[in-house]
Amino acid sequence: MSIYSYKKAPVRYIPREERVLPSEPAPEREIVLEYSPEQLKRYKSGVTLWDILAGLASEFTDALIRSRVAGLLVPVILILFGVNIIYREVWPEIEQQVKYALGYYDVTTVPLVAGDYVERAEFLSNPGSRYFAELSEEAEEAHVLIPDPISNNYQGRFKLSIPSLGLDDLPVTANVDSGVQETYDAVLNSGLAHFEGTGLPISNIENNIVVYGHSSSGDYYERTGDIAGAFSLLNKIKIGDEIEVEMEGQMYRYRVYKSKIVQPDDISIITGQKDTRTLTLFTCFPNGNSANRFVAIARPV
Repeated sequence: MSIYSYKKAPVRYIPREERVLPSEPAPEREIVLEYSPEQLKRYKSGVTLWDILAGLASEFTDALIRSRVAGLLVPVILILFGVNIIYREVWPEIEQQVKYALGYYDVTTVPLVAGDYVERAEFLSNPGSRYFAELSEEAEEAHVLIPDPISNNYQGRFKLSIPSLGLDDLPVTANVDSGVQETYDAVLNSGLAHFEGTGLPISNIENNIVVYGHSSSGDYYERTGDIAGAFSLLNKIKIGDEIEVEMEGQMYRYRVYKSKIVQPDDISIITGQKDTRTLTLFTCFPNGNSANRFVAIARPV
């Protein structure tokens, strides 16, 4: 006799016509969304561009969070961005110092090697009013400049352009009293200054014409185009480049034949050569540092 036993349940056949079909499935539960008046107004007005952009931004953010690759790339990109900013701010001055030590800027027949940019206020080059006053006094004592009433009495502005550097129609204020800091600061914050007592193109007197402007470190001028730092590009000028001066409806052209780095007390940048018409442009060098002067000298074409 077996220990376990079972009895099969009887099988009952139900004809098709007697079969009862299951009832219709219960309807899904309805979800009711309640809108605030502002949301309802926005919904009725349709989908806006802002809705699409916000949705894309949200999806992009979610993708970044989920992606392992993005988790590695984003920090690397941020680090490279920071290194680039430091490079643009610090490297230009180092480059100029190295080139200066190697004599790249003291040329008379070969092109200059590119220099760099500017920064306003904090890094703006400013040798001080006493420097200009002493330079002017020494230039007068040298008796190189010939008395020139037409140039010395002119009160107005003219324009200076250096096409090769992309500098167009820079305003120059004539006969700026460079011995008063408030005076030349006000001028240089909006353009260039013509050194008081030097020549001007409208006169027939063969004197040196002197124009100067600010420079400073960093990439301020490159980023903003602020006219106060336009001469930060001056050390990029090449021998043979043209300089244009527009004054009293006339255009005067000069060609660069020499560039050099000089000490701050070198009065030759003011006096030039006796009985020789030249145009001298100068600014502090390295950019933003008043230790020396970068000088470009041109002759009439």
